Amino acid sequence: MTAETQEGWPPNVERIGIDDLKRLGINGQQQLFWDGRRIEVRRRLDLTNLEKALATIVTVCAILGALGSFITGFNNGSVFLCARGVHWLSCPLHTPDKR
Repeated sequence: MTAETQEGWPPNVERIGIDDLKRLGINGQQQLFWDGRRIEVRRRLDLTNLEKALATIVTVCAILGALGSFITGFNNGSVFLCARGVHWLSCPLHTPDKR
C-alpha cells in the first residue's frame, strides 16, 4: 500500500494505489478477496442495559399478546361451534332469563 494518508482519516488507514489493485480479487459468488483471503465485514451488536430491558419488555408483551389472542380465538371458536350444535368443545352455560 502507499504511505500516503487522506486528510480526516484515522492514522492507521492508508490509500490504495494502482499497484495494490492487483491484490484484490472476486470469485463466482461475488465474494471479495485480498491477497487470496476472503474479506469479511463483522459488526457486533452491543446493546446498552436500557435497550436490553426494553427488548425484554417488548418480548414479554408480544408473548402475552399472542397467548391472549389464541385464548380469545379458541373461545370464539367454541361459541361459534356451540351455536351450530357442535359440542365436542365445552359450551358456555346458559341460564334462563328471569323476567
